[in-house]
Amino acid sequence: MKKIIKILTVTVVCFSVLAFFTIKKTEFSKYKPVNTGHSFAPITFSSTVPTDPKGGYNSSPEEMAEFAWQEFIAVNWPAATNSNPASSGYKRGTPSTATLGATGAGGTVVWETFAHRVELYPGPQGPLPAIEDAPINYQYPSFVTITPGPGATKTLFNNLDEASEITLADMYYTPMISPNTTDASLLYEAKANNVIYDYVKDNSFQNQTTRNNAAGNTMKKINNQTYGSPLFELPNGSVEMKATWRRYDPTADNLDEFHHTKAIWYSGKSPTFQVHNDIFLLIGLHVIQKTPEFQTFTYATFEHVSNEKNGFRFVNTHAEVDSTTIPGRSIPEGGVIKAIRQYPIPDGTDGSFNLVAYNSQVQNQLKTQFGNDIVWANYQLIGIQGQVTNNPTAEVPPQTFFLSNFVTETNNTLQFFQGTLTGTFANIVDPNTPKVHKLVESGGTSKFEAFTAGGCLGCHGSQGQTGGYDFSVISAKGNFFIPEAPEDYPSGVKVVNQNSQGFPLKQN
Repeated sequence: MKKIIKILTVTVVCFSVLAFFTIKKTEFSKYKPVNTGHSFAPITFSSTVPTDPKGGYNSSPEEMAEFAWQEFIAVNWPAATNSNPASSGYKRGTPSTATLGATGAGGTVVWETFAHRVELYPGPQGPLPAIEDAPINYQYPSFVTITPGPGATKTLFNNLDEASEITLADMYYTPMISPNTTDASLLYEAKANNVIYDYVKDNSFQNQTTRNNAAGNTMKKINNQTYGSPLFELPNGSVEMKATWRRYDPTADNLDEFHHTKAIWYSGKSPTFQVHNDIFLLIGLHVIQKTPEFQTFTYATFEHVSNEKNGFRFVNTHAEVDSTTIPGRSIPEGGVIKAIRQYPIPDGTDGSFNLVAYNSQVQNQLKTQFGNDIVWANYQLIGIQGQVTNNPTAEVPPQTFFLSNFVTETNNTLQFFQGTLTGTFANIVDPNTPKVHKLVESGGTSKFEAFTAGGCLGCHGSQGQTGGYDFSVISAKGNFFIPEAPEDYPSGVKVVNQNSQGFPLKQN
């Protein structure tokens, strides 16, 4: 088990323009959309991922929400099967001609057939196979040893090889908590669509040396320096996915109410692991896409509607203060922390766009169009980012600027991310260092300007673009992925509430 508390001297970092943040079966889902009395234009659903929001870069909140829902439905369309005996059984990255939900809540969907991060950037760096007919093949670096557990297979589409929130926090689903077990652990995976895969394959960027050379040229470009070629610039239509899963509880969960799958997870200690298979429920999904209007990508995030009701706890992996004994509650804090959502889904009470009402209408439309048992009506849009700013604005309010997913970015470092990360363990927010570079036109000339962006956008800029990898964190870290095994839920540790003030800090 990871060490829970480590007392260190904490350097107080300043914050943003916001001065203070003083297997059961039933026919129908129990999760009922709320009738809010609002009315919005209906959405056109299809298996095709939309190219851009209708209003372009200056799209309205409703147009951005429509775009996000259309992305979500397209990537969750049933996947096309493949008769090639050497294939995975599916035409990877290709939607079926069947209707949405035709294969049920547990059917394989398009995004699940995308290349896993370790298929895109495997340990061996030789030529990549064509993705459409490729079998499932997870090749970690040669120093990693993986053996199958009893009855387990390594050829499932969902390879849950991440067991923490980007190494910053271990997450646990409260109703399944059992001390000294991993039953409650949340697990994660990252994938890339065929557009990215083919780009990497065609340019031999699965080779780290080739990719790093291109990234170096790209860094010069975004810093307005003289640069050469090749560049690492993903094409429009590039989509990356980040999925969050929890284990199925047969005593409490109805499988029809969640998208579910048989998935891979790992036990052991690096570099020796054992593979296991269990049934997991999808509870969070990021969809990020590079579009003609949004060269810095759009960032849409969805959750299952039951998340907040059921609750979660987390443990910061490198706690710097003991929240149970030290006043001030600076972060990252120690102990087991009961999670809260710092920025609620906008409900229009402050005059902003009513995303709660919009979600409800879309959920009702899904039920009307595809049947009351359509599982995707049990998910909700948390928000979507697109426009790049230095701080929250009227057009980019705090909930959008600091966009996070309650089960994917939960601790305060992630719910209040801005700029970059600093500190011994790179787990403290530095909101004053700009890491997102956007091409800006002024006075007839164009140049890149750097922004202290927040949320998903800021994180991908800090961890991806700033190294020359075009907002792709998996491209920045490729070829050296190692599975993570979940940590036991700690016993005998006091549970404290997450600091609802976030960072009681302000920017200079």
